[in-house]
Amino acid sequence: MVHDMIVVEKMGKPGVAIVSGRFESDAVASSRAFGMPDLQWVVVPHIYRNLDPETCRTQTEDAIDDIVGSLTSSIEAREQAEATDTRRYEGVDRHDSILKMNQEFINEDLGDGLFLHPATAEAVAEMLTGTNLPPDHVVCDMPPGFGVATVEKIAINSVMAGAKPEHLPVVIAAVKALSKLGGQGGKSLLMSTSPQAPLLIVNGPVTKNLGLNPGSALGPGRDNQVNTLIGRAFALCFRNIGHWYLNKMDMDTIGTSRKFIQCIAENEDASPWDGFHVDQGFKASESTVSVFVTDGELDVQDQGNHTAEGLLKNLAYGSTFGTMSLQSPRGGQERLILMPPDVARPVGSQGFTKQAAREFIHKHARGSVGKLMQYMPLEGEARVHDHWKWLEHLTEEQLLEITVPIMNDADDCYILVVGADRAKTAVFPSGPAPVTEGIDQYMA
Repeated sequence: MVHDMIVVEKMGKPGVAIVSGRFESDAVASSRAFGMPDLQWVVVPHIYRNLDPETCRTQTEDAIDDIVGSLTSSIEAREQAEATDTRRYEGVDRHDSILKMNQEFINEDLGDGLFLHPATAEAVAEMLTGTNLPPDHVVCDMPPGFGVATVEKIAINSVMAGAKPEHLPVVIAAVKALSKLGGQGGKSLLMSTSPQAPLLIVNGPVTKNLGLNPGSALGPGRDNQVNTLIGRAFALCFRNIGHWYLNKMDMDTIGTSRKFIQCIAENEDASPWDGFHVDQGFKASESTVSVFVTDGELDVQDQGNHTAEGLLKNLAYGSTFGTMSLQSPRGGQERLILMPPDVARPVGSQGFTKQAAREFIHKHARGSVGKLMQYMPLEGEARVHDHWKWLEHLTEEQLLEITVPIMNDADDCYILVVGADRAKTAVFPSGPAPVTEGIDQYMA
């Protein structure tokens, strides 16, 4: 909403956003990030989306005078506190000093709630030895708040995460990839009230060089230490450079543990197919990181299928959940499939290429229109695209009987081989399309 109002203002037309109470801090942060800190808005108590019509009317009527006042007056730009280059902490000993640093950082929401390592000048200098880029090199403007991501800033956050210099090129590449994702780095999704979160997947020789786990890769523990450190370094960059703070550009309703971002590796040695980076146009000998935006996770277990068709049908049926978009003619979703070796091997050995597997899943993953569209009532809904208006005239029983593909095309299905022994596949709603960035170019 704030972004749209800024666009209207830049067209020379006065605009005033109507903001619900919980979103006021987000409006302040967004107006700064998008270049109009003096944008005006009025605040109402409730979010409109699920309100009954009478409450919508009364809370809007109550705000009319404020709207008119905002349209006919101006305000001073909302100032942002100046950043501090260096901070100093003292205590009875080093440990006490670090605890004080951690408390101040969490009070200012500069951490993830876990222990932060002090980013001293010496520690940052050591981290910078992991890349060939100078500290002041600008990697990108990092969404959703479009802070300037210099190599030094990325290094500082990597130090705080506990990462090592050899991890830094992966973090830099992931930051760069995020900036290329969808429209404006996936800004709208990342600021959504839904639980979208990035997932980093690494391919190529660097996975073994760094010790990334391609097996039971999503989770805590010794085997996943490198996965966790790189993911955390990226997540801190996301917060402190991209300004992805809860209630200030991250407006998630409930939240998700996937925002403790993980970095995993594809299990290329156990795959019957080329790695995902080869699908994306890279050589097998190159190292890459791909950024996916996920919106949930489902375990699709298989209790006995051993034919390729049986395994893939079970996977296709298990991928049939969620909603369909009624706001565009193409209502399908995307799916990220982390397929374990015990599924991938028989599928590949029985003649399925990866593309053939994707096409098979696309063909069989179909859902009931009546169930997929229930989230948005058709009658009187202005957001429903003309392509779907004909559905208004059908009964509920007819809508339930009609099926549509969950994905628009086979290309909306991304298969990566990840996991340990056992035929249990992880399926993630995902989108927009992932971005893959080379890592080698950032290495020392």
